[in-house]
Amino acid sequence: MRLSKLITHTATALCCAMALGAWSINPAAAQERKLIVQGGAPVPYTGFLALYVGQQAGFFKEEGLDVEMRYASGAPQGTQIAAANQADVAVVTVEPSINGYDKGIRGKIFSRINNELIYYIAVTEDSPIKTVADLKGKKIGVASFGSAAVPVVRSILRSGGIEPQSDTLLPVGVMDQAMAALRSGNVQALGLYDGIYFALERAGVKLRYFKHPALADFGNTGLFASDETIKNKKDDLCKFGRAFAKATLFATTNPEAAVRLYWKAVPAARRGADDAEALKNGLTEVAPMLRVFDIGFPPSTKYGSVDHAALGKYMELNKQEGVITATPPVDAIATNDFIGCINNFDGDTVRKLAREWKS
Repeated sequence: MRLSKLITHTATALCCAMALGAWSINPAAAQERKLIVQGGAPVPYTGFLALYVGQQAGFFKEEGLDVEMRYASGAPQGTQIAAANQADVAVVTVEPSINGYDKGIRGKIFSRINNELIYYIAVTEDSPIKTVADLKGKKIGVASFGSAAVPVVRSILRSGGIEPQSDTLLPVGVMDQAMAALRSGNVQALGLYDGIYFALERAGVKLRYFKHPALADFGNTGLFASDETIKNKKDDLCKFGRAFAKATLFATTNPEAAVRLYWKAVPAARRGADDAEALKNGLTEVAPMLRVFDIGFPPSTKYGSVDHAALGKYMELNKQEGVITATPPVDAIATNDFIGCINNFDGDTVRKLAREWKS
């Protein structure tokens, strides 16, 4: 009996010692909380650069988070997944929240991540079209009639005194299909979004842009969470938003380091015969995204704040263009309640880390 008790006590002590040893070796890993992030695109790309940098540079781990990145067909599906609590956060544009409100979508953008409305009109640099008014009677190619760019394009035309007709907009797809339609003369302009324009520019296409006169500076992309997640996981969302902000600041401070961290997360993104060529291609790819992600950081600026007045005007635009029949309450679509905790970090320390980073 005494021997069995001794064995039991020894085994218990050994287990405790092993557990304590494991804790002391890697306390951060033991405390990490799983967070699922749903991207609003089907594949990895530079629009999710901050997520890749945050993972590879350790910003999420520093906040005690283990972030798993997933992909969706687009922003509507990404928003729906997060609204259904099948993901904790979605990186998406705001339109699915607006358009889905009367269908039961309940969630909010809790941090803005870009500095401009991503939808606008483009013509080739050598086009005779110099102003919005010059688009009168012209055909404009859009990705599809269901694209969120459509109401913005129509609103831009109206700002130039043009009343869009039923055949003013034509679906032309994106990338090669869109450029083929433009070069053939089937359309004289494109109404797409920034990521496609950036890709066309990288391919050597020179474009001239016409942006919305009142809402060009409205950043319509952000971090979305369901109302239930906002209620039950406030601390996790604060930590995630803060790590995301740090990663974005890191990337804008040291684009070369960001590109190399991007390659670690997405090896297929590295394209070039040698390192010099690959780095040149990578910097060309991320440069326009970093420009729109640079929305200001501590200590001079509060990162992520959503302009509720501009959001209200944007929802009204969508109502006027027949996308929605009624505008949801602004507070039901976006919240700035997390901005204080998201900005609770030393921006200068992150900048120093980025400048001194060794890949």
